[in-house]
Amino acid sequence: MSEDWTETYRPSGLADVVGNPKAVEELRAWAEAWEAGSPAKKAAVLIGTPGTGKTSAALALARDFGWDVVEMNASDQRNAEAIKSVALRGALTNTFSATGEYLSAKQGKLKLIILDEADNISGREDRGGVLAIAEVVRSTKQPVILIVNDWYALSRKSAALKTGTVQIKFNRIKTVTVRGVLRRIARDRGVKVSDRALEVLAENSNGDLRSAIRDLQAVAMGRQEVDESGTAAVGFREVEKTMYSVMDEVLKCRDPDRARRALMEVDETPDTKLLWIEENLPHAYRDHLDLYRGMRAVARADDFLGRVHRRQHFGFWSYANDFLGYGVCAAKRRELHGYVPYKFPNYLMRMSRSKGNRALQNSISSKLGSLTHMSAAEVRQELLPSFKLLFQRDEEFRQRMVIELELEEEEVALLLEDKVDGAAVKRTMAAARGEPEPKPRASKAKAKTSPAPEPRPEPPRPAANQKRLF
Repeated sequence: MSEDWTETYRPSGLADVVGNPKAVEELRAWAEAWEAGSPAKKAAVLIGTPGTGKTSAALALARDFGWDVVEMNASDQRNAEAIKSVALRGALTNTFSATGEYLSAKQGKLKLIILDEADNISGREDRGGVLAIAEVVRSTKQPVILIVNDWYALSRKSAALKTGTVQIKFNRIKTVTVRGVLRRIARDRGVKVSDRALEVLAENSNGDLRSAIRDLQAVAMGRQEVDESGTAAVGFREVEKTMYSVMDEVLKCRDPDRARRALMEVDETPDTKLLWIEENLPHAYRDHLDLYRGMRAVARADDFLGRVHRRQHFGFWSYANDFLGYGVCAAKRRELHGYVPYKFPNYLMRMSRSKGNRALQNSISSKLGSLTHMSAAEVRQELLPSFKLLFQRDEEFRQRMVIELELEEEEVALLLEDKVDGAAVKRTMAAARGEPEPKPRASKAKAKTSPAPEPRPEPPRPAANQKRLF
């Protein structure tokens, strides 16, 4: 098998990381604080879309500072036990070797713990992983880097991850920067690539440098020269960019046939196309009558999609596509110009972010259904809201249900509407396990000795011969 150019040309140091100079400087400053022994935040979170250089920057940082690396990625199991056995064990010791042997600080040096795709910890196989990561961040003695695509999906599960980390944002790499990297790689490989071909590869990557390098390798293998025609097989790397370009065809131009053809070429279902057009139509059509006619076309498309779901007759998809392409484009009276801030469908974003919560709801419903002899769907629709309210208000009922249903921290946090590492969740789980209740940390202000309060003077007693009213 041929070598992978993305690994061959991976940056050897932070100076070779391109496209995000501000993020690189912030990462270097965080590492220098670790070297000085006084980091304000012991863990760093690298946030950004795939292919922007997050993992490469973390590995380059380790090379620059001479740190060894312990890495857990998406292919590893990242449940509580796995994270504690690898990351947490290493974080609580002074240092450890690359082979897993734990050394003293005199024998070794700092080791960088990298948790890649930390926001993808979800599902039954990764149960307890978020709580274990929060524990790593809170108690680590080694530098820790979390690499995430969706920071919100991870941070909303634990307050400790927000307050105990420094967040570093990696933006999409600009087309001109991607083109320069591809030109250097092609020159090093002895392949002559035309400027137009480099421009097509860079634009199609949509800021994903890793994808651009792989596309270059695909079109250059076995060739000495590559022109624009050689890049015809390379398409856009992401659905969002394709949909953005289609939005211009549908919402800006005045040719309904052209809009319909562009919408038909998108490799997405009509349901997804409808969500994109419904989200962005009000941003493009500022005329009230144009917006009214456009939304009527969207509503008619939704009617046909409803018939598809009810009757399983997918021939109605063609009618839905006609209304979304031809109907929406023909709804406006004049061609639109200027920049339109297209947005990713809000519904799809909410569904993506709630994926973990929905999996936990299904797990709780299955456990409760086995106890009440009901299906999980019936429990979710009829029983779960009342159960959740009772679970929050009755502490004795809560502890009994945790034991009988064998609920875990994430499930208890969902029912209590609290963070996984929240005080109520910890108290409930400790009581269910028979452990002593965790004591809250005393603040430094309260820890200081304060003078004893002066005794209050006793009220004067009435004389023996004094008459009482009562």
